[in-house]
This record gives sequence, C-alpha cells and structure tokens, in this order.
Amino acid sequence: MKTTILRAAAALSLAAVALLAPTAANAYVDPSAAIATPSTIAPGQTSTFTTNGAPFTNDEDILISITGENASGATLGMVKTAIETNTVLHTRAKAGALDVPIAFPSNAIGTYDLTFTGTVSGKVLHARVVVSKESASPAANTLAKTGIDGGTTAGLWIAGGALIITGAAVGVGAVLRRRRPATA
Repeated sequence: MKTTILRAAAALSLAAVALLAPTAANAYVDPSAAIATPSTIAPGQTSTFTTNGAPFTNDEDILISITGENASGATLGMVKTAIETNTVLHTRAKAGALDVPIAFPSNAIGTYDLTFTGTVSGKVLHARVVVSKESASPAANTLAKTGIDGGTTAGLWIAGGALIITGAAVGVGAVLRRRRPATA
C-alpha cells in the first residue's frame, strides 16, 4: 500500500510539471526578432519596426520581405486579394539599428510576416504584424492592450492549485499512515 501512495504522488508531481512547463517556455525572447509597434493594427494603418541595439552594419541597405494578403500594397511610410510576398521594399539602417515605418494597405487583413535582411552583414531579423478590422489605436491616456488577459489563465491557476492541494493531501496521508501503530 505504501508504494501505491508513493506512485500516486509521483504521478501527480509529473502531471504538475507537464502542466506548468509551457509557462517557462513562453519566457523566451527571440534575439533575431524585430519589434513591431503596434503589433496589431487596423487596415490602412502604419506599424513601425525597430531593433534593440544595432544588429546591422552602420548604414547598410536592408531588404524587406513582406508575406501576407495584399502584401504588394504595403509601402514605406494598395489592391489584391491573394497571399503574396512583396520583396521590392528596402531601407537603410541608422547606425546599425532598424527604425522603419511600414504602411499596410487599406484592404489588408490577417497575419503578415516580415523579414529584414542586411545586404552587408547578412543579418536576418523577423517580425509579425496582425491586421484586424477590430483593432484600433488606444484612446488618449490609456495603455495599449498587450499580453494575455488574466481571466484566460484562471483555469490553469485553479488546476495548478488543485494539484498542489491534492499532492499535499497525499503526502500528509502517507506520513500519518506510517506513524499509525499496526493492529493485529
């Protein structure tokens, strides 16, 4: 009976680790990613792409590739309905850093993947922008919505708490069972 309780405790511990492991994986920040500000826009709006630091060489030319619906209509600083790749855009790094606004077409919709390639350094950075009809700029004096809503993770917190309480109950039961005198 003692081994059954230990096996149950071990199984619960493994389940808790499997449930909480994705949380640690989400903390990774890709060093080869350009930062899109804002990352979700409405059709016809502009998103500015920047980098932390200076991954490119001085003022090198940067080729920009955009893949998404109506990508040929995207311009620096509008009209087809197929998924396209626009490779005619380019800009220059400013002291090795990327800082370029890109205007998306008024009929843009969906996810757009961007690739920024330095012609001298060969450095490749990636970014993603979501164009949605529901997105709008935040009102004055308010913060933009970023990340995930705490309400969407409530189920995970409840499940994690239940696992911890169950594990503690199993552990207490095992300790009490061992201390109980044997009766014949």
